[in-house]
Amino acid sequence: MRPTPRGTAVLVGAVVLLVLGVVLNLPLLRALAGVMLGAVALAFVPTAGRLRLGVTRAVHPDRVDTGAPAFAELVVRNRTHSRRPGFTAVDAVGSQVTPMRVRSLPPGGSARYRYELPTTRRGRIPVGPLSVERTDLLGLAFSRRAVGGETHVWVHPRRHAVRLAEAGRARHHHEGAPPPHPMAGAMDLRALRPYVPGDELRHLHWKATARTGQLIVREYVDPAQPWCVVVLDTRHDLLDAEAFEAAVEIVASVLWAAAEQDRPVRLATTGGLVVDVRAGTSGLRAAADQLCLLEQDTAAELDLATVGSRSGDGWFVHVGGAPGEAVAVQAARHAEAIAFDLSDAPGGSTGGLLTIRERDAARALRQWNATVAR
Repeated sequence: MRPTPRGTAVLVGAVVLLVLGVVLNLPLLRALAGVMLGAVALAFVPTAGRLRLGVTRAVHPDRVDTGAPAFAELVVRNRTHSRRPGFTAVDAVGSQVTPMRVRSLPPGGSARYRYELPTTRRGRIPVGPLSVERTDLLGLAFSRRAVGGETHVWVHPRRHAVRLAEAGRARHHHEGAPPPHPMAGAMDLRALRPYVPGDELRHLHWKATARTGQLIVREYVDPAQPWCVVVLDTRHDLLDAEAFEAAVEIVASVLWAAAEQDRPVRLATTGGLVVDVRAGTSGLRAAADQLCLLEQDTAAELDLATVGSRSGDGWFVHVGGAPGEAVAVQAARHAEAIAFDLSDAPGGSTGGLLTIRERDAARALRQWNATVAR
């Protein structure tokens, strides 16, 4: 609790009147000073006391693409047996604040408010906690207290249409071409991972389950199915902020297209992040969440040995500046490779790698789609 600017002015005026009343021996001035001091003291009464409010907040939806609408719904409930006077509620959304005037609430009553969330920038945006601001009728005293919890809205990078042509080389273990519709699961073992609802129980790995105390399943992939490896250069001195956002959009688009086609896909960054993206809704959501948190860093060149892809398979995609010889060597291990150069520096060495120089993500991916179509 603290006095408002008006309350501070009243306090200063009361002190001045009190001093003048004592010096000049004027009882009227001393009485006025007493009234003013009493008014300020009484102003703290309605702003004091424990708040008994129930606050619930829901974000719809909690994950959106950049620029898509998202809303927060706030419910404020009076938990007392007396009427709660109206007050101002301020909800923090990232670095912004959203003020709302909450009406007077009857005993046990509630009020519902809905407001739009900012989704113009990629990231994990905190929403809350709610700050309740109370003041007296004369506006002399002020209090602010935080109530309720905090939630988040995930603003995923914008995605664009991407065409992934077949780029795999046969790796099946029999003569002739692979079957046109290979059976899912009867393939190569890719990894062990925790069980999630919907997994085949026949894929349970009993030894790992007994060792870890939780259900572990084998994850299989089609041996004739190509990998897609995406390398993102996150060095802060390579791309400006605008170009880096475009680079993240390109990465998100490629990851999404590959995972939707059930292609194994791996993301690696110069910051040391290496993520294998699982196909399906949960895998795509996890990958998009990772991209929400990506920031530029001061890392050195990526050690491309950590990419660890299947030699001879699939697509290799490099996103950042001019790829250079080291990237071209890694790209040569794949059936198809492409690089996106979003830097504003003059064209550097591409190592003979097909490179698209374009700072806008949508235009860059349209060029790629045209290249794949040919």
